[in-house]
Amino acid sequence: MKKLLKYIVIFVFSGLVYILLELLYRQRTDVTMFLLAGMCGLIFASLNNIYTYELDFSIQVFISTIAITIGEYIFGVLFNADYHIWDYRNLKYNINGFISLEFILVWVIIAIFGIPLLDYIEWRHFDYKKDTPPYYKVFGKQIFQFKLK
Repeated sequence: MKKLLKYIVIFVFSGLVYILLELLYRQRTDVTMFLLAGMCGLIFASLNNIYTYELDFSIQVFISTIAITIGEYIFGVLFNADYHIWDYRNLKYNINGFISLEFILVWVIIAIFGIPLLDYIEWRHFDYKKDTPPYYKVFGKQIFQFKLK
């Protein structure tokens, strides 16, 4: 039951944070963005469950960015065919107006902050590897670790 609650919290938290960012940036959002962000949050959080904290942070960011981009494209095709949610057609390097290089770079930034934030929530509030605070390595060198309680 606690595991299900953890996934619900991560999903809802991720969805809410993203739609708040979208509201701040463009003063509107859509419920599908809540759903997409929630699913992406679950992907962020699951990387350490699939691998370990030893997985290079840059690889985690890369995997997460690819997952967000694929999700954005799929949601674009399914829910945004008329471009009423977002429209990247006027941006350089876009694909069908659903994804663009500029926003892929935004997803990198979101992943850089989102991965540690969700790892922290999972570790601190749901006792994931409670004796091992999340840490991050880039090219084999540890760059950051949360402190024990």
